[in-house]
Amino acid sequence: MRIVLASASPRREELLRRIVADFDIVPSAIEEPRHGRATWRVLEAARLKALDVAGRASGIVIGADTIVVQRSLVLGKPASREAAAKMLRRLSGRTHSVLTGLCVVATERGDERTAVERTRVHFRPLSEREISSYLDCGEYADKAGAYAIQGRAARFVDRIRGDFTNVMGLPVSCLTLLLRDLGLDV
Repeated sequence: MRIVLASASPRREELLRRIVADFDIVPSAIEEPRHGRATWRVLEAARLKALDVAGRASGIVIGADTIVVQRSLVLGKPASREAAAKMLRRLSGRTHSVLTGLCVVATERGDERTAVERTRVHFRPLSEREISSYLDCGEYADKAGAYAIQGRAARFVDRIRGDFTNVMGLPVSCLTLLLRDLGLDV
């Protein structure tokens, strides 16, 4: 059966390759919800992405969306270096949650499965010099919460509770269970 990833994210592609050898990439062009509770937002965004692509491609379509939440404030992708610095200062010395919404649609049966994965991440206190140096590398761009745990920001993390791949943008264990529930043996 054809598997389609409704995302242009290189991280999601890399993570999906860990469990599925062959799949197509068909990015979604939907606007992600900007209001509402965090759990609803990631689930709705994942569902809208999957359904958008399912309207153009057949098979098993996987939609995902990831956000960072710190004390009920959603930290999406930073619009600028200054916004990224503000986010990193907010995360410094604190715990935050990374939420990923998943929606898997079997287009031929009209069947879908959804889930939200939550991982708790704690940053050690960061100095202004560390924040500035990190921003200089540019890794923060296009990343929820302005950091990439699989990259240079790994040095900021002193504790994690939950799925590491979730923080990268695609919770592999949870996705495996959703695919199996739809009859796909991965």
